[in-house]
Amino acid sequence: MNNLTPELTIALEAARAGAEVIRQKFGDSSNARIKGEAQGLVTDTDLAAERAIFEVLKRNSSYNILSEESGWLRKEPGRKWVVDPLDGTTNFARNISLFAVSIGLMENNDFLAGVIVDPISQNEYYATKGGGAFCNGQKISLPVLPADFKPGIFLNHGYGEPDRTKFRELVNRLAISHDILKLGTTALELCYVASGSSDGFICSGDSLWDFAAGVVIATESGCKFTDWQGNPWNGDNSFLIVARPEIHDTLVERIRDLQY
Repeated sequence: MNNLTPELTIALEAARAGAEVIRQKFGDSSNARIKGEAQGLVTDTDLAAERAIFEVLKRNSSYNILSEESGWLRKEPGRKWVVDPLDGTTNFARNISLFAVSIGLMENNDFLAGVIVDPISQNEYYATKGGGAFCNGQKISLPVLPADFKPGIFLNHGYGEPDRTKFRELVNRLAISHDILKLGTTALELCYVASGSSDGFICSGDSLWDFAAGVVIATESGCKFTDWQGNPWNGDNSFLIVARPEIHDTLVERIRDLQY
C-alpha cells in the first residue's frame, strides 16, 4: 500500500492493535457501566483498546493525544492524535457488530488524516488531506447518485436532551424526502457516506473524537463538510453536515435555522 504516509502507517498500526483487542473480547459485555451523567457507556474493552493504541502512538510519535476515555494524554502546541478506541460502545455491549476504532490527526482545527478500522469485517478506511481516501488499499470515491434515488441520511445526536430534541426535529423535516438511518457509530457512518453506501451524515452533540478521522475520509472521497449553516466548521460547535455535493446545499437550506 504505497499510498501510506508515515503518519498513516503509525495510525493504522495503532488502530489495528486496538481492533485486535476488541475482536478478541467481542461477546463479553461484562463491566459495562455509565461513564457519567448523560455520557454513555464505557466497558473494560474500551480501556484495553485505548491502552493498546496509546502504546503504538507513544512509541512512534511525539504528537499530543486526545482520547475519549482518558482525555488529554499530552497537551502542547502542535499536532494531535484524536482517538476513539471503541466508537459504538453501546452496540458492542449489546453484541451488535457495528463499532470501530477511530484515529484522526489534527493541527488546530485542521483535519489532516484519519484511520478507521472495523474490528469485525476488518475493513480499513484511511485518508490524508489532499491524498485521497482508501479502503483496504483501494481508492474510494462517490458513485453517481441515480436521479430517481431517495437519498439516505445518517442522523446522529449527543446524549443531552437538547440534542435529542434536535434529532426529532431533523426526522420531522427530512423523513419525507430521505431515508433516515442510524447505526450508533459515527465513525462507520462516515465511512459508509464516503464509499457511497449512504449519501449524507448530520449530527449535533458529537465529540471531536467521534468524527475527527471520518471527516477526512469523507471529504477526500468527494463529500462536502460544513456546519448546519453551510459555513466551514471552525471548532466552536458540534453541528455537522457531511454529504455528497449534489444534496449538501439542499440539506443546509432545510435545517440551517436549527443551529444555535
